[in-house]
Amino acid sequence: MKLASLIAASAAAATLALAPCAASAVELLHNGSFEDFGAATPDPGWMGYTYYNGGAVALPDWAVESGSVDVIWTGSPWGPAYDGTNSLDINGWDAGTIAQSFDTVVGQLYTVSFAYSRNPAGAPNPATADVFVGSNIFHVTAADDGTYGSQYNMAWKTGSFTFVGTGNDTLKLAATVGGNGGVFFDDVSVSGAAVPEPATWALMIGGFGLMGATLRRRRAALAA
Repeated sequence: MKLASLIAASAAAATLALAPCAASAVELLHNGSFEDFGAATPDPGWMGYTYYNGGAVALPDWAVESGSVDVIWTGSPWGPAYDGTNSLDINGWDAGTIAQSFDTVVGQLYTVSFAYSRNPAGAPNPATADVFVGSNIFHVTAADDGTYGSQYNMAWKTGSFTFVGTGNDTLKLAATVGGNGGVFFDDVSVSGAAVPEPATWALMIGGFGLMGATLRRRRAALAA
């Protein structure tokens, strides 16, 4: 009974150490709902701000790789936002591309999720954009068919896909049609299983070590 109890206790300690990691997930993106305008002051006329590739004001946590994008407050004609108070039009004055890099665990599966709509004031039909990490891509098509609402009453859809981490990955949102209105994005997320903290690894190793030591002592006693 003593041996069984020790093994059960060791196994329980290792299982408990593992359980939080399997159940929890970590968010890898920052400013995925575009709540942070940074140093920009939104234009009171349309309640937004345009960020440019090479512009003087940066979009916090994102790099504008080409063209321009608009971040707009939910109370404008381009609202409400899907999450929080702001959302992003991937077409500013022209087709834009933004990117954000983050560390991943090699071989681990990650999920990209996001909400999307279309600019209700003059976007092409359809408005199109791509969301991608490496070769993993989601093609967004937002047709002018009434399902995305109207000015002051935007409606949203959601999309998602998975990718396998390479150690350091980059998420990009890219307009695939020109013009100064296109696909809107909000609540952009990259999530994956949590990586155990050093203390958790120590607990796991200690539990398995106790199991091994107990079994070795048992074998030694039987041999004697």
